[in-house]
Amino acid sequence: MTQIARSAVFIGFEALCRANGLDPLSLLPRCALDPEVLQRRDLYVPYARFGQALALAAERSGNPLFGLHLSRLHDYLIFGPFGLLLAQAESFPEVLRLTRNYVHLHAQGIELATLEQGDALEMRYSLTLREHIDTRQLLELGLGVVHRSLGSLFGDAWRPRRLEIRHEARAPLPHYEAFFGCEVRFGQARNAFITDRALVNHRPLAQAAPLRSHLLAEFAGQADIAEDPVAQLCYVLQSILTTGEASLPVAARLLGQHPRVLQKTLQARGVSFRTLLDRVRYQEACQQLRQSGQSITELALHLGYGDETAFARAFRRWSGVSPQAWRQRANAGPINPSRCARP
Repeated sequence: MTQIARSAVFIGFEALCRANGLDPLSLLPRCALDPEVLQRRDLYVPYARFGQALALAAERSGNPLFGLHLSRLHDYLIFGPFGLLLAQAESFPEVLRLTRNYVHLHAQGIELATLEQGDALEMRYSLTLREHIDTRQLLELGLGVVHRSLGSLFGDAWRPRRLEIRHEARAPLPHYEAFFGCEVRFGQARNAFITDRALVNHRPLAQAAPLRSHLLAEFAGQADIAEDPVAQLCYVLQSILTTGEASLPVAARLLGQHPRVLQKTLQARGVSFRTLLDRVRYQEACQQLRQSGQSITELALHLGYGDETAFARAFRRWSGVSPQAWRQRANAGPINPSRCARP
């Protein structure tokens, strides 16, 4: 199965290409990629092709630090639903758990593991792709994003002592050490940050301000969301459905509210959290049943259900038919949009 990534990985790619004298619109087709990936964050692309595009851009521009420079334009909030969860994490172990559980929602083939050794913490970053491509640019991008994300989440508590990288350096060592702020060793047995073990005990910095700025930017382009707290909640729920963590406390933290305040807001508008969650799940289920080839089991997991049976039971309650029957009807002819409006 092809490993995929959200097209959000291309954020900043066009600007960086042009800054390096490249035309991204002609470069991407050479890697079998549609330039549409530069305009949207919610498409899915083969991750290896993105890696090929990075390698080609580095080669054509003569900039061996292309991937690392692209990481300057990324932070954890580009990770979509996974990034939203990181924004409300309350400890380093929770950040690590969320990363292990959900990084595949952003890009598949990435793994993060830690090993405690005395007063040191070794954080290993691995990238495994089935396709045989040059992954050096992709790997350096990933290491750069990890470094920037942990810096955003933990501030000065994130001070790596050393970075070890498996491949050989493509540019003078001082460039890497200036970026990462620590000693960098190439040609090592693994890709790993070595930092203080004390990081495990640090709480992430409050992310309310950057998270609010991010959400406001998302709401700004949608007039029906900008001033409607119910629509904002639905947006957040739709964003984190795939993580299985679409709960009232999580959604409230993402919106910068106390759960009780959010509940009162919903009550004043005559709706409940459960009703809205069901509505969002039903709308997403209808869209995926109509437009995607996902199996019912895959769709159930996508919507945050533990198994297919629980999803099928809920869908029948909403629509009166099974997911399979609904899909067959949708494929046979147009479905009245009102049938998907709400359960």
